Amino acid sequence: MIARRLTRGEGFTLIEVIIALGILLIGIIGVMQLFPASLTAARRASERTITSQTAHSILGQIRASSAEALFRGQIPLELIQLDEASSIYNFTTTVERLGGAAEVYLQRITFTVTFSDGRSENFTTFVARR
Repeated sequence: MIARRLTRGEGFTLIEVIIALGILLIGIIGVMQLFPASLTAARRASERTITSQTAHSILGQIRASSAEALFRGQIPLELIQLDEASSIYNFTTTVERLGGAAEVYLQRITFTVTFSDGRSENFTTFVARR
């Protein structure tokens, strides 16, 4: 075998390696800071999906029930059924009578969901009696 001699120009110096590792470390820290934010965004999106589906179901049940009961101020609570997955949120339902023509009366039903971190979402539907 022929022994090869290294010249001074070959390889990396210690300072070059340290600079490269520093740049790599800055990139890794930047990417790691994105993980908690993306996990929070994914959790909030999941919560909004669950509550939106629950609100849609309940408001649909209210719309399908007797409009006369709503106009007497009675929400048919036996129709409103919350599943266990949505019971971790606080739900409130309000009914407000709006003005209208003599033959048409309008009710606004607002379904409010309050999350564990204090955020809230409102879902609204209208029911008319002719």
